[in-house]
Amino acid sequence: MLTFRNYLLIIKSILFLSILTDIYIRYKNSLLIMILLFVFATIIITNDYLRNIRFKDHTKYVHISLFFSLCTSSILIFTIDGISTYFYYYSFLFEIFQFKRNMLKFFIPIHVLLLSFYAIGLKSYNLNSISYFLIFILGLLSYLSIFGMLYNKRKLEMESKEVKQLNEKLRLANVKLQECSLEIEEVAISKERTRVSHELHDSLGHSLVALVMHLEFAKNICTTNPLKLEEILAQSEKIARAGINDLRKTVDLLKSEPEVQDLNASLEQLINNFYLFSNLKITYTKSTDIESLNPILKTSIYKTIQESITNSLKHGNATKINIEIIKNIDNVKVIITDNGIGCDNVLKSNGLNGIENRINSLGGEISYFSHNNLGFGIKLFIPI
Repeated sequence: MLTFRNYLLIIKSILFLSILTDIYIRYKNSLLIMILLFVFATIIITNDYLRNIRFKDHTKYVHISLFFSLCTSSILIFTIDGISTYFYYYSFLFEIFQFKRNMLKFFIPIHVLLLSFYAIGLKSYNLNSISYFLIFILGLLSYLSIFGMLYNKRKLEMESKEVKQLNEKLRLANVKLQECSLEIEEVAISKERTRVSHELHDSLGHSLVALVMHLEFAKNICTTNPLKLEEILAQSEKIARAGINDLRKTVDLLKSEPEVQDLNASLEQLINNFYLFSNLKITYTKSTDIESLNPILKTSIYKTIQESITNSLKHGNATKINIEIIKNIDNVKVIITDNGIGCDNVLKSNGLNGIENRINSLGGEISYFSHNNLGFGIKLFIPI
């Protein structure tokens, strides 16, 4: 496939042939001058070829070579005052506008300055000539047109690059936000579990201590005061039942994560969190009866999809993610694919290990499929 440099070199080669023709027409009666100009023009085009094809990755050589081409081509313009030499000199602008900003500031003034020297040098010609005036105006307009076109193109490219960088920062910020959200959720759960453990210690611990004291007292009076014993046993029963109630209340709060009740709504909310990015598309398809799954299964599916989306954005730089949930008679199948960078060898992170542990605990199976630059996919089967 031809690159920008190849196209530019083809155009220069055509202009070079035109320049050789001009040299022949102008100096066919001066053989020595014609040969010298042929050699001079050949050196220029050879230097351009080496710069654009053979040594295009050697930055220092490219800069020196282009400076040489500018100087020698300006000399050629003085010698051969033709349209071909003009446009050959103008063609260097296409290379200059490919440079970074610091070199751009260096080469543009040089290009303009050398062309200005040529214009000043033409004062020896008849400035009152209408033909010269028209050629000068046409040359100036063509130069300004090419310069303006390349300047606007470079400006649009820089703006596009800045937009891409901002989108990438925004994407990473959103991924970070999702990770922080998960961490905050886990911290909140951890705090809740700590609070519950304190409640168990305070309430159930108090009940058990009181129950032990009552039973010890009952043991001591069982033979001497039967009536009092009956009262103590009744009170002990109340304490034990109160402790059971406290235990029942706190056990429900000890769950490590809240269960997902409405899987479809939860997934749509998760996907909507990423609609801030215009370059990210998440496709979600499902069976109509997924809500008939039990909450534990729904929670595992939700957590798996949540972790997969985060991984696709964070590690795969994906712009398209496809989620498919298929409920069969005896199992549910979930397939998650993306168009990210992929990998030949899957290195399991904490997130992937967490997914595997969650699916394995339900008796399910999980598999990965990925190749470099061909995206990443997860497929899992969970029995119902």
